Amino acid sequence: MDPGLHFWLRYVERAGGLAERSGDGTLVMLPEPLADDLDLPAELVVTSDPDVAREDGTVLLTTGHPVLIRAADATLTDGDAGVLALAEPTTPAPVADQLQERARDQFPVDHGRIDVAGLPRRITRPMLRVGALVTYSVSAEESYQESVECWVDALSRLPLSGHAASRLQHVPLAARPGSHRAILPSAISAIGEAHRILDSAAARRRDALSEQASDAHRQERAHARAYYDDTLRSLERRRAAAAPDRAELLAARAVSTREERTRRLAEIDEKYQARHVIRPFRLHVVAVPGWRVPLDVRRGPRRYPVERDWLPALGGYADERCPHCGAAAPLSAGKTRLGCVRCQSTASSSSTAAAP
Repeated sequence: MDPGLHFWLRYVERAGGLAERSGDGTLVMLPEPLADDLDLPAELVVTSDPDVAREDGTVLLTTGHPVLIRAADATLTDGDAGVLALAEPTTPAPVADQLQERARDQFPVDHGRIDVAGLPRRITRPMLRVGALVTYSVSAEESYQESVECWVDALSRLPLSGHAASRLQHVPLAARPGSHRAILPSAISAIGEAHRILDSAAARRRDALSEQASDAHRQERAHARAYYDDTLRSLERRRAAAAPDRAELLAARAVSTREERTRRLAEIDEKYQARHVIRPFRLHVVAVPGWRVPLDVRRGPRRYPVERDWLPALGGYADERCPHCGAAAPLSAGKTRLGCVRCQSTASSSSTAAAP
């Protein structure tokens, strides 16, 4: 299905309408206020296939259609924010042996071993789903728009993989969601990290787009430089053969030409200065049910207690950062503390350097 039509059908359903596949098209029932706003009949068949649209009573809706543009503008203006609760798992928590085996597979520990240390307890872990419209300007004449999205674990502030985000989107919502105010502070504090992730992705995309305009930038800059260089050479030749009073005028004109060249080259660089603007329109706090599992990381007689959240919606544990330095790196059980491979090696290097 055309992405524009797919978006519009979701927009209609959120507004209280109905959409059902019917033959080669999609039968749509619009609420009266929405039908009046879009200037469409309350019942219509839509398609993104031009051949199908030739049939009587079928409306062709593809990207760029005025109806789609109005729906997009309304979505951006109104925004899409709220708290969603996923349905509670219908199966009990895995047994201790399964939880322990999966913890050892997902969180390998250098110089240590993970053991389950107690019974899991019910928890709700907040995830953030953030969507935005990014406008890229690669020159004064060229601009592009794209919709971007990211999922962030609000507690660890780590981005979710595309596979994990897809799994969460396919989990049914709770029939009777309870109050989830307790998860909102941690979710709100993770918004900055979500914006940073979107901004970094947009910067990479902006740089890739600007590469396409770099040839035009170089050509226009080269033409301008060649023009002013020729002008300056001509002024220099005329000044060398001119009378003293005329030579002074030509020298002053050469100075103003150099200043004009500097301004013109700066204008060209400004014209091709790549920029991007992020306009957020979606913020979902997703309450993901699961179990918090108490674990021990053991190194000989030493024991370091940790906890990990088992989330059935993801089919595994939520990723966590190093408890010591906060890095997203594998764990390492040291002689004095539990950290990650990175911070343990840094501490070891510092101790070695301080020994002499």
